[in-house]
Amino acid sequence: MLHILVLILKVIGIIFAAILGILVLLACVVLYVPVRYDIRASCDGTFAGIRAGARVTWLLHLVGFYACYEEKELTWRIRIAWKNIRSGQEEKSTIRSEVETYDKEMEELWEDVEEGEEENAGEDLEEDGKENAEAVEEEGKEPGNVMVEETRRCREESGEALESKEDRKELAEAVEGEEESADTGEVKEVGQLCEVSGEDAAKSEEGSCGEPCEASDCGAGCEEEHRSIWQKITDLCQSIWQKITGLYRKIADIPAKVKDSIENISEKIESLKGKKDKIVDFLTDEIHKKAFVKAKDELWRLLRKLRPKRVAARVRYGFEDPSLTGRILAGISVMYPFLGDDVRVYPDFERKVLDGNLEVAGKIKVSYFVWLLWKLVWCKDVRMTYRHVRNFKL
Repeated sequence: MLHILVLILKVIGIIFAAILGILVLLACVVLYVPVRYDIRASCDGTFAGIRAGARVTWLLHLVGFYACYEEKELTWRIRIAWKNIRSGQEEKSTIRSEVETYDKEMEELWEDVEEGEEENAGEDLEEDGKENAEAVEEEGKEPGNVMVEETRRCREESGEALESKEDRKELAEAVEGEEESADTGEVKEVGQLCEVSGEDAAKSEEGSCGEPCEASDCGAGCEEEHRSIWQKITDLCQSIWQKITGLYRKIADIPAKVKDSIENISEKIESLKGKKDKIVDFLTDEIHKKAFVKAKDELWRLLRKLRPKRVAARVRYGFEDPSLTGRILAGISVMYPFLGDDVRVYPDFERKVLDGNLEVAGKIKVSYFVWLLWKLVWCKDVRMTYRHVRNFKL
Protein backbone atom coordinates (compact mmCIF):
# COMPACT_ATOMS: atom_id res chain seq x y z
CA MET A 1 0.00 0.00 0.00
CA LEU A 2 2.80 2.42 0.90
CA HIS A 3 4.60 1.49 -2.29
CA ILE A 4 1.53 2.46 -4.37
CA LEU A 5 1.18 5.82 -2.55
CA VAL A 6 4.83 6.63 -3.14
CA LEU A 7 4.41 5.74 -6.82
CA ILE A 8 1.40 8.09 -7.12
CA LEU A 9 3.31 10.93 -5.45
CA LYS A 10 6.24 10.26 -7.75
CA VAL A 11 4.02 10.53 -10.83
CA ILE A 12 2.44 13.76 -9.54
CA GLY A 13 5.91 15.21 -8.87
CA ILE A 14 7.07 14.29 -12.35
CA ILE A 15 4.00 16.00 -13.85
CA PHE A 16 4.56 19.18 -11.80
CA ALA A 17 8.26 19.17 -12.68
CA ALA A 18 7.42 18.79 -16.37
CA ILE A 19 4.90 21.68 -16.22
CA LEU A 20 7.40 23.83 -14.32
CA GLY A 21 10.12 23.00 -16.83
CA ILE A 22 7.85 23.93 -19.73
CA LEU A 23 6.99 27.26 -18.08
CA VAL A 24 10.67 27.99 -17.43
CA LEU A 25 11.51 27.08 -21.00
CA LEU A 26 8.78 29.37 -22.34
CA ALA A 27 9.98 32.20 -20.10
CA CYS A 28 13.56 31.75 -21.30
CA VAL A 29 12.41 31.67 -24.91
CA VAL A 30 10.46 34.89 -24.48
CA LEU A 31 13.23 36.64 -22.56
CA TYR A 32 16.38 35.53 -24.33
CA VAL A 33 15.43 34.65 -27.90
CA PRO A 34 16.06 37.91 -29.78
CA VAL A 35 13.89 39.66 -32.31
CA ARG A 36 16.14 40.18 -35.32
CA TYR A 37 15.62 42.94 -37.86
CA ASP A 38 17.29 43.66 -41.18
CA ILE A 39 16.59 46.77 -43.29
CA ARG A 40 18.03 47.37 -46.77
CA ALA A 41 17.44 50.28 -49.14
CA SER A 42 18.91 51.52 -52.40
CA CYS A 43 18.33 54.24 -54.96
CA ASP A 44 19.45 54.73 -58.57
CA GLY A 45 19.79 58.49 -58.46
CA THR A 46 16.20 59.79 -58.29
CA PHE A 47 13.60 59.97 -55.56
CA ALA A 48 11.18 57.90 -57.68
CA GLY A 49 13.66 55.03 -57.95
CA ILE A 50 13.83 54.26 -54.22
CA ARG A 51 13.69 50.55 -53.33
CA ALA A 52 13.53 49.30 -49.74
CA GLY A 53 12.95 46.06 -47.87
CA ALA A 54 12.54 45.14 -44.19
CA ARG A 55 12.53 41.82 -42.38
CA VAL A 56 11.71 41.14 -38.71
CA THR A 57 11.91 37.53 -37.44
CA TRP A 58 11.68 35.68 -34.11
CA LEU A 59 12.30 32.11 -32.99
CA LEU A 60 14.01 30.67 -36.10
CA HIS A 61 11.66 32.49 -38.51
CA LEU A 62 8.62 30.89 -36.85
CA VAL A 63 7.17 34.40 -36.54
CA GLY A 64 8.13 37.01 -39.09
CA PHE A 65 7.16 40.23 -40.81
CA TYR A 66 8.35 41.07 -44.33
CA ALA A 67 7.81 44.32 -46.23
CA CYS A 68 9.00 45.59 -49.60
CA TYR A 69 8.68 48.98 -51.32
CA GLU A 70 9.44 49.00 -55.04
CA GLU A 71 8.12 51.00 -58.00
CA LYS A 72 6.02 53.16 -55.67
CA GLU A 73 4.14 50.12 -54.34
CA LEU A 74 4.25 48.63 -50.85
CA THR A 75 3.73 44.90 -50.23
CA TRP A 76 3.93 43.06 -46.92
CA ARG A 77 3.57 39.58 -45.44
CA ILE A 78 3.10 38.28 -41.89
CA ARG A 79 4.02 34.71 -41.00
CA ILE A 80 2.90 32.90 -37.83
CA ALA A 81 4.09 29.28 -37.97
CA TRP A 82 2.42 27.85 -41.13
CA LYS A 83 -0.13 30.68 -41.44
CA ASN A 84 0.68 33.51 -43.90
CA ILE A 85 -1.18 36.79 -44.23
CA ARG A 86 -0.32 38.79 -47.34
CA SER A 87 -1.19 42.23 -48.58
CA GLY A 88 -4.15 42.16 -50.96
CA GLN A 89 -5.77 39.02 -49.54
CA GLU A 90 -8.76 41.00 -48.27
CA GLU A 91 -9.27 42.58 -51.69
CA LYS A 92 -9.15 39.16 -53.37
CA SER A 93 -11.64 37.72 -50.90
CA THR A 94 -14.01 40.64 -51.44
CA ILE A 95 -13.72 40.24 -55.22
CA ARG A 96 -14.48 36.53 -54.95
CA SER A 97 -17.50 37.17 -52.74
CA GLU A 98 -18.76 39.81 -55.19
CA VAL A 99 -18.35 37.40 -58.12
CA GLU A 100 -20.24 34.67 -56.24
CA THR A 101 -23.10 37.01 -55.36
CA TYR A 102 -23.20 38.27 -58.96
CA ASP A 103 -23.47 34.69 -60.26
CA LYS A 104 -26.30 33.96 -57.83
CA GLU A 105 -28.17 37.10 -58.90
CA MET A 106 -27.76 36.21 -62.59
CA GLU A 107 -29.14 32.72 -61.96
CA GLU A 108 -32.16 34.18 -60.16
CA LEU A 109 -32.76 36.65 -63.00
CA TRP A 110 -32.63 33.86 -65.61
CA GLU A 111 -35.16 31.84 -63.61
CA ASP A 112 -37.49 34.88 -63.40
CA VAL A 113 -37.15 35.50 -67.16
CA GLU A 114 -37.99 31.87 -68.00
CA GLU A 115 -41.07 31.94 -65.76
CA GLY A 116 -42.22 35.21 -67.36
CA GLU A 117 -41.82 33.79 -70.88
CA GLU A 118 -43.98 30.78 -70.00
CA GLU A 119 -46.73 33.03 -68.60
CA ASN A 120 -46.64 35.31 -71.67
CA ALA A 121 -46.93 32.30 -73.97
CA GLY A 122 -50.09 31.15 -72.13
CA GLU A 123 -51.64 34.62 -72.37
CA ASP A 124 -50.89 34.86 -76.11
CA LEU A 125 -52.68 31.55 -76.70
CA GLU A 126 -55.76 32.77 -74.82
CA GLU A 127 -55.83 36.07 -76.80
CA ASP A 128 -55.56 34.21 -80.12
CA GLY A 129 -58.51 32.00 -79.15
CA LYS A 130 -60.65 35.04 -78.29
CA GLU A 131 -59.81 36.78 -81.60
CA ASN A 132 -60.73 33.68 -83.57
CA ALA A 133 -64.06 33.42 -81.75
CA GLU A 134 -64.88 37.08 -82.49
CA ALA A 135 -64.01 36.59 -86.14
CA VAL A 136 -66.30 33.58 -86.35
CA GLU A 137 -69.15 35.55 -84.77
CA GLU A 138 -68.71 38.43 -87.23
CA GLU A 139 -68.70 36.06 -90.17
CA GLY A 140 -71.89 34.40 -88.88
CA LYS A 141 -73.85 37.69 -89.01
CA GLU A 142 -76.41 38.16 -91.79
CA PRO A 143 -76.14 41.08 -94.27
CA GLY A 144 -79.61 42.35 -93.24
CA ASN A 145 -78.50 42.85 -89.66
CA VAL A 146 -75.46 44.80 -90.84
CA MET A 147 -77.67 47.27 -92.79
CA VAL A 148 -79.94 47.81 -89.81
CA GLU A 149 -76.96 48.68 -87.58
CA GLU A 150 -75.61 51.19 -90.12
CA THR A 151 -78.96 53.03 -90.34
CA ARG A 152 -79.11 53.28 -86.54
CA ARG A 153 -75.64 54.80 -86.44
CA CYS A 154 -76.60 57.44 -89.04
CA ARG A 155 -79.72 58.43 -87.08
CA GLU A 156 -77.73 58.78 -83.88
CA GLU A 157 -75.12 60.99 -85.58
CA SER A 158 -77.80 63.27 -87.06
CA GLY A 159 -79.44 63.58 -83.61
CA GLU A 160 -76.10 64.57 -82.05
CA ALA A 161 -75.64 67.23 -84.75
CA LEU A 162 -79.08 68.73 -84.02
CA GLU A 163 -78.36 68.78 -80.31
CA SER A 164 -75.07 70.57 -80.96
CA LYS A 165 -76.89 73.29 -82.99
CA GLU A 166 -79.42 73.89 -80.19
CA ASP A 167 -76.55 74.12 -77.65
CA ARG A 168 -74.85 76.75 -79.81
CA LYS A 169 -77.98 78.90 -79.88
CA GLU A 170 -78.38 78.72 -76.11
CA LEU A 171 -74.71 79.71 -75.62
CA ALA A 172 -75.11 82.75 -77.93
CA GLU A 173 -78.21 83.97 -76.02
CA ALA A 174 -76.37 83.55 -72.66
CA VAL A 175 -73.40 85.60 -73.91
CA GLU A 176 -75.68 88.47 -75.07
CA GLY A 177 -77.42 88.53 -71.66
CA GLU A 178 -74.06 88.72 -69.81
CA GLU A 179 -72.92 91.68 -71.95
CA GLU A 180 -76.11 93.62 -71.18
CA SER A 181 -75.78 92.92 -67.45
CA ALA A 182 -72.12 94.09 -67.55
CA ASP A 183 -73.16 97.41 -69.14
CA THR A 184 -75.82 98.06 -66.52
CA GLY A 185 -73.33 97.15 -63.74
CA GLU A 186 -70.88 99.74 -65.00
CA VAL A 187 -73.54 102.43 -64.95
CA LYS A 188 -74.48 101.49 -61.39
CA GLU A 189 -70.83 101.57 -60.27
CA VAL A 190 -70.37 105.05 -61.78
CA GLY A 191 -73.39 106.27 -59.83
CA GLN A 192 -72.06 104.82 -56.61
CA LEU A 193 -68.69 106.51 -57.13
CA CYS A 194 -70.39 109.83 -57.61
CA GLU A 195 -72.39 109.40 -54.40
CA VAL A 196 -69.24 108.45 -52.45
CA SER A 197 -67.32 111.50 -53.71
CA GLY A 198 -70.18 113.71 -52.59
CA GLU A 199 -70.21 112.21 -49.12
CA ASP A 200 -66.40 112.72 -48.75
CA ALA A 201 -66.75 116.37 -49.70
CA ALA A 202 -69.46 116.78 -47.06
CA LYS A 203 -67.38 115.06 -44.41
CA SER A 204 -64.40 117.26 -45.16
CA GLU A 205 -66.48 120.26 -44.12
CA GLU A 206 -67.23 118.51 -40.81
CA GLY A 207 -64.85 117.54 -37.99
CA SER A 208 -63.24 114.23 -37.29
CA CYS A 209 -66.17 113.20 -35.10
CA GLY A 210 -68.69 113.85 -37.89
CA GLU A 211 -69.87 117.27 -36.56
CA PRO A 212 -68.91 120.80 -37.73
CA CYS A 213 -65.56 122.03 -36.30
CA GLU A 214 -65.69 124.95 -33.82
CA ALA A 215 -62.96 127.32 -32.54
CA SER A 216 -63.13 126.03 -28.93
CA ASP A 217 -62.52 122.49 -30.08
CA CYS A 218 -59.48 123.59 -32.10
CA GLY A 219 -58.04 125.37 -29.05
CA ALA A 220 -58.42 122.28 -26.84
CA GLY A 221 -56.66 120.14 -29.48
CA CYS A 222 -53.75 122.61 -29.69
CA GLU A 223 -53.31 122.55 -25.87
CA GLU A 224 -53.22 118.75 -25.86
CA GLU A 225 -50.56 118.79 -28.60
CA HIS A 226 -48.42 121.27 -26.57
CA ARG A 227 -48.73 119.09 -23.45
CA SER A 228 -47.62 115.96 -25.36
CA ILE A 229 -44.56 117.84 -26.74
CA TRP A 230 -43.51 118.99 -23.23
CA GLN A 231 -43.96 115.45 -21.91
CA LYS A 232 -41.63 114.10 -24.63
CA ILE A 233 -39.01 116.75 -23.84
CA THR A 234 -39.07 115.92 -20.10
CA ASP A 235 -38.78 112.19 -20.81
CA LEU A 236 -35.77 112.83 -23.08
CA CYS A 237 -34.04 114.95 -20.43
CA GLN A 238 -34.61 112.29 -17.77
CA SER A 239 -33.12 109.53 -19.99
CA ILE A 240 -30.05 111.69 -20.73
CA TRP A 241 -29.55 112.37 -17.01
CA GLN A 242 -29.81 108.66 -16.19
CA LYS A 243 -27.17 107.83 -18.82
CA ILE A 244 -24.82 110.52 -17.49
CA THR A 245 -25.17 109.28 -13.90
CA GLY A 246 -24.57 105.66 -14.99
CA LEU A 247 -21.43 106.65 -16.89
CA TYR A 248 -20.15 108.61 -13.87
CA ARG A 249 -20.67 105.58 -11.62
CA LYS A 250 -18.75 103.33 -14.03
CA ILE A 251 -15.84 105.81 -14.15
CA ALA A 252 -15.85 106.01 -10.35
CA ASP A 253 -15.68 102.17 -10.10
CA ILE A 254 -12.63 101.89 -12.40
CA PRO A 255 -9.96 102.51 -9.70
CA ALA A 256 -11.48 99.81 -7.44
CA LYS A 257 -11.52 97.31 -10.30
CA VAL A 258 -7.92 98.10 -11.20
CA LYS A 259 -6.90 97.64 -7.59
CA ASP A 260 -8.68 94.26 -7.39
CA SER A 261 -7.05 93.04 -10.61
CA ILE A 262 -3.59 94.07 -9.36
CA GLU A 263 -4.19 92.22 -6.10
CA ASN A 264 -5.29 89.09 -8.01
CA ILE A 265 -2.17 89.24 -10.21
CA SER A 266 0.09 89.62 -7.19
CA GLU A 267 -1.60 86.64 -5.50
CA LYS A 268 -1.10 84.52 -8.63
CA ILE A 269 2.56 85.53 -8.81
CA GLU A 270 3.07 84.59 -5.17
CA SER A 271 1.36 81.21 -5.73
CA LEU A 272 3.60 80.58 -8.75
CA LYS A 273 6.67 81.47 -6.69
CA GLY A 274 5.54 79.01 -4.02
CA LYS A 275 5.04 76.28 -6.64
CA LYS A 276 8.45 77.01 -8.15
CA ASP A 277 10.14 76.75 -4.75
CA LYS A 278 8.32 73.48 -4.12
CA ILE A 279 9.45 72.01 -7.46
CA VAL A 280 13.04 73.18 -6.93
CA ASP A 281 13.11 71.62 -3.46
CA PHE A 282 11.76 68.35 -4.89
CA LEU A 283 14.39 68.24 -7.64
CA THR A 284 17.31 69.25 -5.44
CA ASP A 285 16.62 66.59 -2.83
CA GLU A 286 19.55 64.15 -2.48
CA ILE A 287 17.37 61.05 -2.71
CA HIS A 288 15.69 62.30 -5.84
CA LYS A 289 19.02 63.26 -7.41
CA LYS A 290 20.36 59.74 -6.87
CA ALA A 291 17.20 58.24 -8.35
CA PHE A 292 17.44 60.45 -11.44
CA VAL A 293 21.11 59.55 -11.94
CA LYS A 294 20.32 55.84 -11.59
CA ALA A 295 17.48 56.04 -14.12
CA LYS A 296 19.68 57.97 -16.58
CA ASP A 297 22.51 55.43 -16.36
CA GLU A 298 20.19 52.47 -16.86
CA LEU A 299 18.47 54.13 -19.81
CA TRP A 300 21.81 54.92 -21.42
CA ARG A 301 22.88 51.28 -20.95
CA LEU A 302 19.61 50.12 -22.58
CA LEU A 303 20.18 52.38 -25.61
CA ARG A 304 23.69 50.98 -26.05
CA LYS A 305 22.30 47.46 -26.07
CA LEU A 306 19.60 48.39 -28.56
CA ARG A 307 22.13 49.96 -30.94
CA PRO A 308 22.22 48.15 -34.33
CA LYS A 309 25.01 45.64 -34.74
CA ARG A 310 25.64 46.65 -38.33
CA VAL A 311 25.13 50.00 -40.00
CA ALA A 312 26.58 50.50 -43.47
CA ALA A 313 25.63 53.32 -45.81
CA ARG A 314 26.93 55.24 -48.78
CA VAL A 315 24.57 58.07 -49.59
CA ARG A 316 24.86 61.06 -51.89
CA TYR A 317 21.95 63.46 -51.54
CA GLY A 318 20.92 66.98 -52.47
CA PHE A 319 17.86 69.24 -52.57
CA GLU A 320 16.81 72.25 -54.62
CA ASP A 321 17.25 74.40 -51.51
CA PRO A 322 20.92 74.29 -50.38
CA SER A 323 19.95 75.40 -46.87
CA LEU A 324 17.83 72.27 -46.43
CA THR A 325 20.78 70.13 -47.52
CA GLY A 326 22.98 71.84 -44.95
CA ARG A 327 20.47 71.39 -42.12
CA ILE A 328 20.17 67.67 -42.82
CA LEU A 329 23.97 67.35 -42.89
CA ALA A 330 24.17 69.07 -39.50
CA GLY A 331 21.65 66.58 -38.04
CA ILE A 332 23.57 63.61 -39.46
CA SER A 333 26.88 64.92 -38.12
CA VAL A 334 25.49 64.83 -34.58
CA MET A 335 24.84 61.08 -34.99
CA TYR A 336 28.25 60.27 -36.53
CA PRO A 337 29.83 58.98 -33.26
CA PHE A 338 27.07 56.39 -32.97
CA LEU A 339 26.93 55.29 -36.63
CA GLY A 340 30.43 53.89 -37.07
CA ASP A 341 33.07 54.01 -39.77
CA ASP A 342 30.98 52.26 -42.45
CA VAL A 343 28.72 55.25 -42.98
CA ARG A 344 29.59 57.71 -45.74
CA VAL A 345 27.40 60.72 -46.53
CA TYR A 346 28.18 63.05 -49.45
CA PRO A 347 26.03 66.21 -49.71
CA ASP A 348 25.40 67.87 -53.09
CA PHE A 349 24.53 71.56 -52.78
CA GLU A 350 24.09 72.16 -56.53
CA ARG A 351 21.38 69.73 -57.66
CA LYS A 352 18.54 67.53 -56.48
CA VAL A 353 19.79 63.95 -56.24
CA LEU A 354 19.57 60.83 -54.08
CA ASP A 355 21.93 57.94 -54.75
CA GLY A 356 23.41 55.11 -52.69
CA ASN A 357 22.50 52.17 -50.47
CA LEU A 358 21.80 51.49 -46.80
CA GLU A 359 22.01 48.40 -44.59
CA VAL A 360 20.88 48.23 -40.95
CA ALA A 361 20.78 45.01 -38.91
CA GLY A 362 20.45 44.23 -35.22
CA LYS A 363 18.50 42.41 -32.54
CA ILE A 364 16.30 43.22 -29.57
CA LYS A 365 15.73 41.05 -26.50
CA VAL A 366 12.90 41.33 -24.00
CA SER A 367 15.42 40.61 -21.25
CA TYR A 368 16.94 44.08 -21.79
CA PHE A 369 13.73 45.76 -20.63
CA VAL A 370 13.11 43.24 -17.83
CA TRP A 371 16.64 43.76 -16.51
CA LEU A 372 16.13 47.55 -16.57
CA LEU A 373 12.89 47.29 -14.56
CA TRP A 374 14.51 44.85 -12.12
CA LYS A 375 17.37 47.25 -11.34
CA LEU A 376 15.06 50.23 -10.94
CA VAL A 377 12.66 48.36 -8.65
CA TRP A 378 15.42 47.10 -6.35
CA CYS A 379 16.92 50.59 -5.99
CA LYS A 380 15.75 52.17 -2.72
CA ASP A 381 16.13 55.75 -3.94
CA VAL A 382 14.03 55.05 -7.04
CA ARG A 383 11.25 53.48 -4.96
CA MET A 384 11.16 56.45 -2.55
CA THR A 385 11.17 58.93 -5.43
CA TYR A 386 8.29 57.08 -7.07
CA ARG A 387 6.26 57.32 -3.85
CA HIS A 388 7.04 61.03 -3.51
CA VAL A 389 6.02 61.66 -7.10
CA ARG A 390 2.66 59.95 -6.54
CA ASN A 391 1.99 62.05 -3.41
CA PHE A 392 3.41 65.27 -4.84
CA LYS A 393 0.92 68.14 -5.07
CA LEU A 394 1.49 71.75 -6.01
